[in-house]
Amino acid sequence: MVAKLESETSMMKVEGSEVLGGFWNKLREENGRWWKTRKWLVQCGIWLILVNGITSIFIVESRQTSATLSLGEILTVFTGVMGWMAAFGVIILTQSDIVDEKLSGTAEWILSSPLSRGAFILSKLLANSLWLLGIIVVLQGVVFDMILGFFGFGTITIGYLVQGLALQGLHLFFWLSLIIMLGTFFGSRNPVIGIPLIFLFVQRLIPEVLGPYFSWIQLAMPERLTDYSYLILTGGQLPSWVPVITMTSASVIFIVLAVLRFRREEF
Repeated sequence: MVAKLESETSMMKVEGSEVLGGFWNKLREENGRWWKTRKWLVQCGIWLILVNGITSIFIVESRQTSATLSLGEILTVFTGVMGWMAAFGVIILTQSDIVDEKLSGTAEWILSSPLSRGAFILSKLLANSLWLLGIIVVLQGVVFDMILGFFGFGTITIGYLVQGLALQGLHLFFWLSLIIMLGTFFGSRNPVIGIPLIFLFVQRLIPEVLGPYFSWIQLAMPERLTDYSYLILTGGQLPSWVPVITMTSASVIFIVLAVLRFRREEF
């Protein structure tokens, strides 16, 4: 009787941990892929060069040509480079996260341990979000503010800086959640990297084609978040909440679909 009760209790524990069982252990492992290697340091250097390096070069060259340079022009370069580079970088950096583990059999082996499939997906999403947002958005924003002060343009009000970077962060998270979702649906890198890249490059054309039929479509494009980030950093107000709501909703849907699809994955 005692053995039977212990068996039933054990089974109940397994069922109770099914949704996010093993999440913290897996999250620790995913974080280790960043801080236990030089990956974080390399990425910091790369993004400092790509975002703030390009912005600094723009400032220096503009001054050498004796052109009158405004803060708005500098912010246009900074937000544009960060927005486009962030999307492209996230696609490249994370396109193999799910697919490679499926193809190599690593996912099957890991999931044979007390790790739920939901925890597998969410741990990858959270770890990548923290590191990529920290390196591509927060670090670049802080360094950019220092660069403005160095070149004599003053600094951005902390409230505007936080809000502007938050919009850039949401923009990055949209692409990351899209990549994670596609990795659960496809078994090769080609569609996982191809679909987001196509969308990234044609999103400016979509409002031109569908605009006459759906006037709101231009506000539902990811790039609007980058545009709004510029407006906030220059001290303006958010023109519309539609892009924020749309991209947040889309990201949540992508995550839910990723978890549901991966739970049906057969290994």
